[in-house]
Amino acid sequence: IYFHYSQDLPYVRELKNYHPSTITQIYSDGNEKVAEFYIEKRIMIPLENIPLALKQATLAVEDSNFYYHFGIDPKATFRAFITNLKAGRVVEGGSTITQQLSKTLFLSRERTFPRKIREAILSVRLELVFTKDEILEMYLNQIYYGHGSYGVEAAARTYFGRGVADITIAECAMIASLPKAPNHYSPYKDAERAQKRRNRTIRRMAYLSFITKEERESAINEEFHLGEITTMLNRAPYFVEHIRQFLEEKYGSSKLYRGGLKVYTTLDIGLQESAQKAIRKHLRVADKRYGYRGSLGNVDLSRGELSIQEALIKMNRFEEGEGITEGNIIKGVVISVDEKQVSVFLGPDEGTIDILDMNWARPPNTRLDGRWAKIQRPSEALYPGDLIWVKPLRIIEGGLGWALALEQEPRVEGSLVSLDPKTGQVKAMVGGYSFSKSKFNRAVQAVRQPGSAFKPIIYAAAIKEGFSPASIIIDSPIIFKEKEDAFDKWKPVNFEEKFYGPTSLRTALTHSRNVVTVKLMQNIGVKGTIKLAKSLGITSKM
Repeated sequence: IYFHYSQDLPYVRELKNYHPSTITQIYSDGNEKVAEFYIEKRIMIPLENIPLALKQATLAVEDSNFYYHFGIDPKATFRAFITNLKAGRVVEGGSTITQQLSKTLFLSRERTFPRKIREAILSVRLELVFTKDEILEMYLNQIYYGHGSYGVEAAARTYFGRGVADITIAECAMIASLPKAPNHYSPYKDAERAQKRRNRTIRRMAYLSFITKEERESAINEEFHLGEITTMLNRAPYFVEHIRQFLEEKYGSSKLYRGGLKVYTTLDIGLQESAQKAIRKHLRVADKRYGYRGSLGNVDLSRGELSIQEALIKMNRFEEGEGITEGNIIKGVVISVDEKQVSVFLGPDEGTIDILDMNWARPPNTRLDGRWAKIQRPSEALYPGDLIWVKPLRIIEGGLGWALALEQEPRVEGSLVSLDPKTGQVKAMVGGYSFSKSKFNRAVQAVRQPGSAFKPIIYAAAIKEGFSPASIIIDSPIIFKEKEDAFDKWKPVNFEEKFYGPTSLRTALTHSRNVVTVKLMQNIGVKGTIKLAKSLGITSKM
């Protein structure tokens, strides 16, 4: 049997170079974590840094004879064998910690007798090659604990928002209780079930004399203090995606997602957050100049307040007991419209839109100047039942709901890059209004005319060719034709649509004079300018 099932089994000694998949972490210039990339959310931690209570809780619930068996526990195996024989299928594992590690590292999840035999063979081999502490360390860093977390350090941060070194006996017991069925015993899914499972583990620890009776009672009476489960951390999505593409190209996807890289960037979190707010705010302002494109839809008000309230809470993703936040743009339903204001139902609360906070909402017309083309009555734009975007401005005096402003999701896009002029470091990058709506990074991927931003390069090329800031060029009309008899011609003009006569290069650059710049480039030649631009790092076609 041994020779039959030991054929083609993995080589256990390869684990001497055990390097499981770990998290790549991205940091700002102030060493704040801004993003993570991973296949398995794991943070490696040596056994000596894992609390004794967590090691004991794991042994208590998974394998109390761990330090006394040779990889398999004959008594537990026999008990599982009888149970499975009665059931006619594999319903109980009886696996030791070593067997669980063997299964996780080398074998599939199928519940068959041949797989169990291979698991036992591998477990014995593991015990011959590694010490008990080495096996326990691998186990505590390898096993899945739920909610995307692998290993005890990631689990502690997921469930409690703290590192494993800072958790209590009760929290150790809860983490140790998870591997058997992480989803089933998740405290986020069913807190009561998770607490019962945790308390069984605590009692088991006391039974094995790992903790005292006083510690047992204290741990059992300890309330859950769970951290918030968050999606993948990313405080600067366009910047981080640009970094991700660079890392993947340079090191490959395996190193990026499994290699546990620590990447320190030039990002300034404060500037980045200000940049993101500025882009979103001013794109909304710019978009409103073109008018109001209408509501998101219309709700049948006869459905009743409770039904509409439930729908709005779901749409706005309000958590239980969560209220409305000033400045946070949300959806609402128009209840009534009069000559001066609109009543809006928000779900947890109500509000009103004054005509002054929606007078921009004329029908779309690009020929009109949005600064002056205003509506006079709310009924020109909104109707009862309309589902709309609103921004809570303030609570109305007397607590009579919220003062609101009408909003809409902008179609116009924009981008921003903030550089340190002394070092060239990128301090902030925003590639669009919303990364979730569009991953296209307009800051680095969009090809647009540089306009006057290119002028300093032309003047630098001129200085290189012998011109000085005091050199004079005549700002006067000039016409360019492709051929002498051609009708197509180009006549450059200044923004002010007038000419200024003799002008120094210093003045021309300061005031961004177009005609002087064109004449200067005609004088020094296009090739020299392009050569300088490329030497400065510009790679796009010119």
